[in-house]
Amino acid sequence: MDAFGIVTRAVFIGSKSLGLAIFECLYAETPGLQWTVVHPDDRSDARSNLGDFSAFASKHGIEFFVPSTPIEAREMLAAIKPDIGLVCGWYWLLDAATLDSIPRGLWGMHNSLLPKYRGNAPLVWSIINGDKTVGSTVFRLAEGMDSGEVLCQVELQLGESDTVGEVLEAIQRALVQELPARWTALLAGRAELSTQDESMATYCGSRQEADGLVSWGKTASEIHDFIRAQAPPYPAAFSFLRSQKVRLLRSSVFRGTYFGTPGQVLRRLDESVLVACGGNTAIELLRVSTDSCGESVTVTQILGSMKDRFSDSPIMELWPSR
Repeated sequence: MDAFGIVTRAVFIGSKSLGLAIFECLYAETPGLQWTVVHPDDRSDARSNLGDFSAFASKHGIEFFVPSTPIEAREMLAAIKPDIGLVCGWYWLLDAATLDSIPRGLWGMHNSLLPKYRGNAPLVWSIINGDKTVGSTVFRLAEGMDSGEVLCQVELQLGESDTVGEVLEAIQRALVQELPARWTALLAGRAELSTQDESMATYCGSRQEADGLVSWGKTASEIHDFIRAQAPPYPAAFSFLRSQKVRLLRSSVFRGTYFGTPGQVLRRLDESVLVACGGNTAIELLRVSTDSCGESVTVTQILGSMKDRFSDSPIMELWPSR
């Protein structure tokens, strides 16, 4: 027995495409490990990957459980008695008793470079704040908020036009490359763990769909970051054009000074429009969606006239020419 002990039984707790990609690569790297999957019933979530997870488990003869309540999930974990576990895409709080019951710990993934952005929606907040570097951390779950020992981190440079969906895909690719070797080292007791610096910790609160309302008084750069931080697979930033809600999917910042009242449509281009923002700046709206026009269209397809104005409520507002 090495310093880490003999690990024979592991549990994967989670969901979503990232969870499945991570589990598939770890399963392939640990042929001697007996895995069990505990997956939430998230079929009401558009991002659900329950069917693919179930199919993978069935193909490889892996125990697969779908608890319907947090209590049922805790009871399942107690019955499984894993030596170690990995959490990715989980909905419910795992209590201290559950964490303490797993000898080699539960390890989770958090899409920030911990100790920064502990809490909810870390990647969204990071992009909203205009960060140039983002990433993800694999760490041991503890009673404190995202405060446990760090197994590994992946760090990415954020491109000016990268949306949150594109960043999530890049994080997935990076973790699939980085994590298997770190995980096998952890199983063997050879992993080098690091302690988080509490003096560097920052925290972020949860976000609701209503929080995506654009404030046109902010600068074009701030609004651009706000839009790409909430692009699909998230509900998207939004505004109102006349009486309809418009979800803003992709944008770019106009380079130069442009005088106008925030929200005013300044110029109609071939497949986009310029909209006035705060600080005498302007943003180019490239792709949008509405309930009536489909998933992704150009703004020019829904623009009524150059008198249109984006606003924070579904009220007909005409902008008089001057």
